[in-house]
Amino acid sequence: MTDAGVRLSEVVEYLDDFLRIREVADEPNAVNGLQVENAGTIDRIVAAVDASLEAIEGAGVGGVAGTLLLVHHGLFWEGNV
Repeated sequence: MTDAGVRLSEVVEYLDDFLRIREVADEPNAVNGLQVENAGTIDRIVAAVDASLEAIEGAGVGGVAGTLLLVHHGLFWEGNV
């Protein structure tokens, strides 16, 4: 990784392929993959189970440019509405 970070599109493409999101069946209303993007580069990855306000604030996503928050339950799934 360089000081400029890694392109978000490269990480998303890798994860979509690795996790086979287009091949593995999920709940009909599931929205898998990138849900909210940043300016286009990432410098660090933080993981959480849910994309809750607590997880977002705790990861520093709003205050740290280049942070990718990787979650199991994204913003758009039936359990979060």
